[in-house]
Amino acid sequence: MRKLIRLEWVSVLYLVLFVLAVLTPRVITHDWYGMDEAQIEEVLIFFFGMTGLVSFSLYERLMEWWVKEKEVAERERDTARKELVSSYEYIGSMNRQIDALKRVANETAASVVAEDDTTHKELFQSLAASAATLAGSRHATIRVVALDRLRTIREYHADPQSPLQVANKELLRSHEEKNPSSSVRGENGNDILIIPSDRTSSPAKTFILIAAPPHAINANDTDLLRVYANQAELLYHALSRKDRPSIDSMALVREAERRVVGHIS
Repeated sequence: MRKLIRLEWVSVLYLVLFVLAVLTPRVITHDWYGMDEAQIEEVLIFFFGMTGLVSFSLYERLMEWWVKEKEVAERERDTARKELVSSYEYIGSMNRQIDALKRVANETAASVVAEDDTTHKELFQSLAASAATLAGSRHATIRVVALDRLRTIREYHADPQSPLQVANKELLRSHEEKNPSSSVRGENGNDILIIPSDRTSSPAKTFILIAAPPHAINANDTDLLRVYANQAELLYHALSRKDRPSIDSMALVREAERRVVGHIS
């Protein structure tokens, strides 16, 4: 509608200028102020023509500005739409991750009081599989390492057929550098992301290893993966001390929660 209105007033302006130019010989019938009739007619026709030309140039500039404004508005609309879609996808991803963490927490609580070692192993493997799914990878490993001796205490794989091979000295370096995550080249030549737990007061530390290239996982996912590492460490310490009859199982969980802190920034 706005375009039609602009076209209408420009057309009316052109029509008026054209009519004035055509009627000039009829309007000018005698000499004015020392100028003969022909000269006055030429000046007026030239003025009407220049007015039309200037009006056309201004209208063209106005249309160019309007087109650019329209393109900017369309780009902003497309950007806002993409950001909105990305926000919904992120919210959906976070909801799925929170549901997964709740499920893992429930399984951990159930496993602490379970007597079956197979159940414990399946839970650690479930933790590793959940971490792999979060990172968009097929392979993940949970490894508990005695850092003072560089000895692997426990190790669980999301895919037992494809364990991730990383030297414990690389895990020790990650622990000493206190990085929330680091990437190294595995013994099989693939890139492996290392996510350490937050615990620093014990020589036994839990790491999550994920087959993923550098910068493939964003910071939010890294924080959530660290929660998985903390959850695995909580479960390991609770189960490793469960055979002491004088200690209540829930007391073990509370103590482990006090020492192993997971957070999402």
